[in-house]
Amino acid sequence: MPNQNVGRLEKFKSITTEVFALTLGLGAFSLVIVPKNSFMEVAQAVGVFAIAFFYIVAIWIINSRFFENYRLYDNVFLALNFLILFLVAISPFLMQAFSVSSDFTDPMSILYALDIMGIFALLGVLHQRYLQQNRNHLKEEETSEVKMDRNMQFIISAWFLVSVLMPVQYRFVFWILLAPIPPIYRHRIGPLHMK
Repeated sequence: MPNQNVGRLEKFKSITTEVFALTLGLGAFSLVIVPKNSFMEVAQAVGVFAIAFFYIVAIWIINSRFFENYRLYDNVFLALNFLILFLVAISPFLMQAFSVSSDFTDPMSILYALDIMGIFALLGVLHQRYLQQNRNHLKEEETSEVKMDRNMQFIISAWFLVSVLMPVQYRFVFWILLAPIPPIYRHRIGPLHMK
């Protein structure tokens, strides 16, 4: 049975890699199909893509780390991951839809924020589920590491939820300001909090 689970997990890892690669490719392709008539339109389109690219790559890294470090083999794990992949797969559509707008007032930016919020929330739920299933088998330092990862996912998710409530002109700046928070939390705040 374990070999069957490992084989199933390897297939799922392959599908996951393909979905992330296709998502990044479609995001880049969206730069080609949007008409850009001025330098500002080009800068806006590239800026929006850069933000989307950063978060998709960050999600890919977190998801890959989860597969490498934590083993969950049940159907709930697979269902949660397929939901994450669905949210990842629709992100290029949402990103492209609001990058077409020249003034960032398109409500698609709210849907994009909710999409990314949902992905990070589900990643947090996966970490919590791993903790619950393995609480009797994990060493103290392993438990602290998983809790730190879980907390970081929920912090990022909350950040995107808060961005939905912000005035639209500050939303993108708020997303950019999030970039240094995960490494600061992981290397400075998290270890202090877990002691």
